[in-house]
Amino acid sequence: MRATFVVLTLAFALTVTGCSKQSGTETKQKAEPEPLCMPVPVRHYQWEERARSITANVKGIDKIVVMQIDKELDVAIQVTNFNRFKLESIQKEVGKKLKEAFPDANIHVTADKRLIKDLQKLSEERWPTDVKEACQKKKSLKAIEKKMKG
Repeated sequence: MRATFVVLTLAFALTVTGCSKQSGTETKQKAEPEPLCMPVPVRHYQWEERARSITANVKGIDKIVVMQIDKELDVAIQVTNFNRFKLESIQKEVGKKLKEAFPDANIHVTADKRLIKDLQKLSEERWPTDVKEACQKKKSLKAIEKKMKG
């Protein structure tokens, strides 16, 4: 009888302590917004068109993808055939012309096929009005920029 009482008491104690809330292990949510999204990210379509027309004036470029969010101007160019031999000079020329037209922008130019595809996909999506979604899009653009060299 005594053994049953001890077993039942221990079982009750373990059940009660196992189901109670432990105050020391709670995780707290951050109330602060991320610094990347502090001013809400804005996409500038009119500047993208201007950058696209400036880039189109450079000879040897077959395809152009442009995306500008805030001060980040990302340009992906596709160069084929014999123009591939002049790829580096074409990239520098595009970067120089864009820097003259957009002196305050951080300009990134790439000719990487994978990055062209990723930037094209991101560019074709509608820019969200929701702050969280816009922040998420900007993060994915930052990931693409990180892969770009210039």
